[in-house]
Amino acid sequence: MILLSAALIAAVGIAGVFAPWLVVRGGDGRVIAYGNSFAGGVLLAAGLIHLLADANNGFAAAYPNLEYPAAYGIATLSFILVLGLERVIPRALEAGSKVTDPESDALLNSANQSGLTPYLLLLTLSIHSLIAGVTLGISSAAGAGVLLVAILAHKGAAGFALGSTFQKAAVPPRTRVPALLIFVGSTPLGVILGGLAIDLFGSGSGAAEAWFKAIASGTFLYIATLDIVREEFFPGGSNRGRRLIWTLLGAGLMALVAIWM
Repeated sequence: MILLSAALIAAVGIAGVFAPWLVVRGGDGRVIAYGNSFAGGVLLAAGLIHLLADANNGFAAAYPNLEYPAAYGIATLSFILVLGLERVIPRALEAGSKVTDPESDALLNSANQSGLTPYLLLLTLSIHSLIAGVTLGISSAAGAGVLLVAILAHKGAAGFALGSTFQKAAVPPRTRVPALLIFVGSTPLGVILGGLAIDLFGSGSGAAEAWFKAIASGTFLYIATLDIVREEFFPGGSNRGRRLIWTLLGAGLMALVAIWM
């Protein structure tokens, strides 16, 4: 059953990460815009509803005498650090003697993604998927079925968001294929090596897992707002209302999954 679950999750992940290239070949740009908007809603809600909430509970359990909202502070710092790494430092270095405004150029040319964004998303999604797989691998038979459905719903949408980011950054195949396969294999690896991964991330108080989830939450919020959702609405194109609906559907799906996860 564990091997079957791992194989099913891997299949959904492969379909999600490589779907953007199939859509582009089909010639319908609206589909990838709607899919990207949906994935943005998924990441936004995953960061707020799942990761940040879990991190806050994890800090409360690991540090019962800590009264400061550490999870929210770490998520905020993570957001700002990623902002600096992705939007401030590279643009400042590129500006040189140019008379143009680097921030305006970054805003108007947001579709031309490059730099750290694809790999930041790959890192956070892969580690989060590994933890989700660990949870499934150690779950009882009664709860494993519901958890599997929740992971499948998240894996496909998150995979599409990751694939879209790599596709828009024009990452060459020799680099993107191994990178995307890391994400695909992260959850199955967690399912199979659940016990070992739990020990690695802290099976006692869960402090390490809480720290990671807080950091990942800030990264998810940055990518969802300043890379994915903002790109679909500014400067934006046609069918903004439909894009907003797809964003709401993505966020709604994650809100629904929170009932069981």
